[in-house]
Amino acid sequence: MSDVFKFKNFEVSQRQSAMKVGTDGVLLGAWCDVAEVGLALDVGCGTGLISLMLAQKSSTAVVDAIDLDAISIDEASANFVGSPWSERLSASCVDYADYSSDMPYDLIVSNPPFFVEKVLSPERRRSCARQCDSLPFDVLFRKSYALLSDAGRFAIITPFSIEQEILFAAGEANFWVKKRTYVKTKAVKPAKRILWEFVKREVAPEMSELVLLDADGSRSAAYCALTHDFYVK
Repeated sequence: MSDVFKFKNFEVSQRQSAMKVGTDGVLLGAWCDVAEVGLALDVGCGTGLISLMLAQKSSTAVVDAIDLDAISIDEASANFVGSPWSERLSASCVDYADYSSDMPYDLIVSNPPFFVEKVLSPERRRSCARQCDSLPFDVLFRKSYALLSDAGRFAIITPFSIEQEILFAAGEANFWVKKRTYVKTKAVKPAKRILWEFVKREVAPEMSELVLLDADGSRSAAYCALTHDFYVK
């Protein structure tokens, strides 16, 4: 994997970060709604990819990025400085459970650690970034609810296999599902991921499906349209 991932309008150095640029992060950054966002928070930012995507999508959003891993924060900070939106991006090394803000957020996004296996990956930093023990779902949801404005939105991406766990955690935190997009690699395959948007008020949930690849393995028209402003062809 390359040490630098090049997008249309920015580059992401990933030499040292625990988690590299991946499809999940790109999908979440491209999919989430930035309308009327003045202040946003990227939880578990890693390289800063999603923060950079939010800053590109919104000309007004100020984005705070946090991560437990100090080395990843150093790299995210450098990626921010090298971007066209450096004045609207900041990165801090902090545990989300201990995080506080003077102002409520209009949008909170997270590509959270979701592996629940007890066997940890050999490299400790990568394991921490992947294992949900480092950010339990109840903490993620309750903290996000507390930090959001009344009209704010909380967006995440998770495996399809933990859909019920996510619904339970959201309900316990008093969140309502506003949007749920099931992501498939191909139309004939079962869903692999779910893109979620939660809000604080009761709403009728919108459900949709996103297929990433056509039968021949090429990117689908829907996937191309979603990521058009980011991927270099």
